[in-house]
Amino acid sequence: MNTKFAAALTGLTMAVTLFSTGGAAAYNAVGNFAAFERVTHTAALTPLSMQYFCAKHRNECAGGGSSKVTMSSNLLAVLKQVNGHVNRSIRPQRDNVDSWELNPTSGDCEDYVLSKRSALVRNGVSAGALRIAYTHTRRGEPHAVLVVRTSEGDLVLDNLTDSIKTLRASGYNIRSMSSPNPSRWTAG
Repeated sequence: MNTKFAAALTGLTMAVTLFSTGGAAAYNAVGNFAAFERVTHTAALTPLSMQYFCAKHRNECAGGGSSKVTMSSNLLAVLKQVNGHVNRSIRPQRDNVDSWELNPTSGDCEDYVLSKRSALVRNGVSAGALRIAYTHTRRGEPHAVLVVRTSEGDLVLDNLTDSIKTLRASGYNIRSMSSPNPSRWTAG
């Protein structure tokens, strides 16, 4: 069998399988919207730039540890210190090519997030409690923030402010987020 034909047939088979499974999930959820909602929130593609970053910096992409950290005044102090330091250390600059970097002199929101995540892990915060999240700014622009899962709720570290806010107070609606393992992502 021709390799191009085999590859096309495999792709077509996968597409049919995905669409038929999605239809079945939607059909089974008639009258049970909560069940359908769980199905739609389970999968998201890991951003390609994150995949490249992790291939280059495997140690920075390790998960593990507790998926929540205990909220304390010490933790809040570390979060404030790291958020402020990274916000001052990186000059805002849009990427021409979406390349995620660790501790650059200039960069965009993903560079801030990766730098904050790295600094917090070095300061003893569980990697499993740190989530990279995609949202939109109030102006509708795509934006990334670092979410810290704590015993008292999710906190947001954002390069647009030095204030640490709860997810609710931030006003952000999360579109996709890394799991405790940053190479796996979920929707919404």
